[in-house]
Amino acid sequence: MPRFRLYRISICGNSDLGAGMRRLFFVLSALVAGLAAPAWAQDSITLQASAPIIDAEINNRPVRLEVDLRFPRALALSTEAAQRLRVRRIPFANARIGIEGSNDTLAGRIARPRVVFEGEEDERAFAAIFGVPVTRRADGLVGPGVLPYNTIIVRLGPDLPGARDISFPMADADIWRVETQVGGETLQVMFDVTAAPTIFNRTASRLFDRPDGLVAVGDVVRLPLILGLETMMQPVETDLTAVGLDLGATYARTNAALIGATEPDAIVSETQARNPPPPNVTLGRDALAPCSSITVDRRARRLTLRCVV
Repeated sequence: MPRFRLYRISICGNSDLGAGMRRLFFVLSALVAGLAAPAWAQDSITLQASAPIIDAEINNRPVRLEVDLRFPRALALSTEAAQRLRVRRIPFANARIGIEGSNDTLAGRIARPRVVFEGEEDERAFAAIFGVPVTRRADGLVGPGVLPYNTIIVRLGPDLPGARDISFPMADADIWRVETQVGGETLQVMFDVTAAPTIFNRTASRLFDRPDGLVAVGDVVRLPLILGLETMMQPVETDLTAVGLDLGATYARTNAALIGATEPDAIVSETQARNPPPPNVTLGRDALAPCSSITVDRRARRLTLRCVV
């Protein structure tokens, strides 16, 4: 059974959160119950990248949750979904997501619903409730770190002739992020299996603003970001590679606001800018086309790509 303890907490999750998100941080403004890392009751699960959806129950109600590899060990629900599932918010506990290159933040509330995955005992997970769509594919969004499995396999396609395993250590088994050299620089690399393009965050874009790095082409365009939101990005051309993979269609994050909130107070502006995150790149389906799977062994803290490189 999971163990509980009380503490005052500022939860820092995925510092990049996909396409240029600046730094994900859940700020809990009251004493809340924290959940110790759970034991993995089942050994493995395989998700299909074309529809990374997992069935579960929240408060004894069936739900479908989209697994987003960029998200930390937490759930995200829209206000409408939280009301429908009767998810109770923790009083005075707030959630915020800061957006890189902007003082805009996405504001929400914190909850601790009871979640049951198939064949598992009840779990408690932090949930952020936002006035945004969160996902249009399911009832909510979930990070892979919430799933009660030691080995998580995301199937990208059939195993191709000549494919080999490329493995990386992970600093945190619940945050799918690895470090590697890109163009002579150390970058954090993440994965988005539901969108096509590769995205450089603003820090990496500035780092590679040179003739042999990222070269802007055309006008900025509106693209999906995360949590059902969109923002403006700059298309770029590049010969850079990451983890041995060509990047395909590539964009650089701009200093642009969020688009797509469903509630008036969901997006707020803060006067104080925050420190920039480390340089990172998120590989989308274009870059991952030569790969058949992404596997994380949480006990070993190791992420393995199986690709033709």
